[in-house]
Amino acid sequence: MSLDSRLVNLAAAAHKLVEDGFTRGTAGSVSLRWEDQCYISPAGARLNRLSAADFVPLAIDSPNSWQLKRASAEHGLHLACYRARPDLQTVLRIQPPHCMALGCAGLSLRALSPSFVAAVGAEIPLLPYHVPASQALTDAVAEAIVHHDALLLRNQGLVVAAAGSEEAWLRSQLIEEAAQIVLLAHAAAGSCSFLTADQIEELAA
Repeated sequence: MSLDSRLVNLAAAAHKLVEDGFTRGTAGSVSLRWEDQCYISPAGARLNRLSAADFVPLAIDSPNSWQLKRASAEHGLHLACYRARPDLQTVLRIQPPHCMALGCAGLSLRALSPSFVAAVGAEIPLLPYHVPASQALTDAVAEAIVHHDALLLRNQGLVVAAAGSEEAWLRSQLIEEAAQIVLLAHAAAGSCSFLTADQIEELAA
């Protein structure tokens, strides 16, 4: 697939994220890896208005200068994900409401179904609060993303990483649905039943 095609697909995924209510206004950012470059949504962008021509190219492993003024303020987080995980091709920084609620409640998201395990593994950890776009947040994400395909950010939302924009969008949907289920379970019974370590190991086998 060409770079242009991938950018078109990422812009389409960004539009879906807004339609799904996973980000609003100028919140959130999306990016993809192409060779040694990261193509990221620009500063102040509305994700539902992105086109393939809007993305800002940044070098993943080399210094960037003038491009940083055009790129999303969250560019450090995206670049850190690509540096930590050579297999990653797409990163989303979004704010799905139920994921936000979990983070505000101080809850991580553990495996509650076989489909959850297949999509994101045994757990989506909750990282402590750090100032948005800060080096502290970038460092925390870089360390955690090595072992996880998604991260909850306390009071800030969700980071999702994947091999492509469609996979990232689908993973976001599954995670937000799981977060909603956990909140409903807590509202109904005060707790939520998660899969045990043995059950997860059995699925892996």
